[in-house]
Amino acid sequence: MIGPKGGTMMLKGTFDTLDRLIEDHVISGKLAGAMACVVDGSGERHLTIQGVKDRETGRPLTRDTIFRIFSMTKPITGVAVMMLRDEGKFGLDDPIADYIPEFAELEIMDETGARRPATKPILVRHLLTHTAGLTLPLSYEGPLPELYKASGLQGMRSSGNMAEVIGKLASMPVGFEPGSRWQYSMAQEVLGRLVEITSGMSFDRFLQQRIFDPLDMDDTGFHVPADKVERFCSVYPAPDEGSNAPLDRWDESRFLSPPDFPSGGGGLVSTLDDYLAFARMMADGGRGLIAPETLVEMRTNHLPGGRDMTGMGVTEFSGHRWNGFGFGLTMSVIMDPEKAGSRGPAGEYGWSGAAGTFFFNAPELDATAILLTQYMPSRIYPIRGPFRNAVYEGLGR
Repeated sequence: MIGPKGGTMMLKGTFDTLDRLIEDHVISGKLAGAMACVVDGSGERHLTIQGVKDRETGRPLTRDTIFRIFSMTKPITGVAVMMLRDEGKFGLDDPIADYIPEFAELEIMDETGARRPATKPILVRHLLTHTAGLTLPLSYEGPLPELYKASGLQGMRSSGNMAEVIGKLASMPVGFEPGSRWQYSMAQEVLGRLVEITSGMSFDRFLQQRIFDPLDMDDTGFHVPADKVERFCSVYPAPDEGSNAPLDRWDESRFLSPPDFPSGGGGLVSTLDDYLAFARMMADGGRGLIAPETLVEMRTNHLPGGRDMTGMGVTEFSGHRWNGFGFGLTMSVIMDPEKAGSRGPAGEYGWSGAAGTFFFNAPELDATAILLTQYMPSRIYPIRGPFRNAVYEGLGR
């Protein structure tokens, strides 16, 4: 195993099931490589690193490998938004149209393609909880996703700069009355634009100056600089998807150049230690970066009436069942561990990424766990639930 500064380290504990889980997925060829780390208030409890950055060269996976974290960008965007909320720039119950006027004339498009005026506006809290009525074409089918695609709206791959993309998105109808259902969407992309408008800074600059620099997250950003490309890895399809060729090669990736559209929903790359710094900041009460009570607010279920995800019409998403899960501000929250199939305590919060990455914090145990790998689609292997339970087994649950 590779230590923080490149040296070899051997960590022993009760995490045998976790080690076997990672090793089995790599040896079987399901994953080219993966790493998992568990940290609590006493320090790093366990680290396992298996496999390679890319199969073509066989470069070994190392602790400083740079990964596409995709939707694990969302909690970072959420922290940025809540920092500005705390500064009085806006309120959670403000209509987003107060800041992005193009959202003022809101229509609903039903599954037949018929339209009618919406009776409620999109609020900032709706964007933070994926209850705004927006969608994400890669995750859904129907007339509204097709309308997005026709306008070049494809999540982080959308065509145009920030103002152009969000302007087009604001001209789209929504799929339901804001606040009435949960649907994964381009909501965090809109929040990135809100950050720009209310801070007077570009979204990427705000993240850099207000979050990444204070936390020494030196390897996190919207592209991989030339001097760090050797640390980047490739992302692969699942073997049973019909090809072993990389979906995005480390040395030919679109992430090698700064994007026109810095996506708040999925545009970041990062490393194990950088994301640990972010996750532990949240676990440690904000470390002066954001108020402790704001972080508690973020990890509290905000779905109407205290419902869980199934009560908002979500039974399955990304290969995972959502019984017992609520949703906070850009992150899932476990309300009922038994229903969620977790051996951990209630209150766990976190989120995952499209290429198999996953993190969670367990406040009751003061513990953080991170899984980093690169395969798509992530729903093809149900690794996140077993990872969670293997972590808790190692922590003595």
